[in-house]
Amino acid sequence: GEINWDCPCLGGMAHGPCGPQFREAFSCFVYSEQEPKGVDCVEKFKAMQDCFRAHPETYGE
Repeated sequence: GEINWDCPCLGGMAHGPCGPQFREAFSCFVYSEQEPKGVDCVEKFKAMQDCFRAHPETYGE
């Protein structure tokens, strides 16, 4: 199925300054077939975390 980026369960993370990085990392994890799940997405999650750190006013500490 498709990921609903407007789902309240995502807490608005799919939008905002790091939306593209979040969507890339999250969808990589969802569709990952590696063991452990998501191990092939480490670089995407790192990029997302770097973005979060660059925008503390939006994402907190």
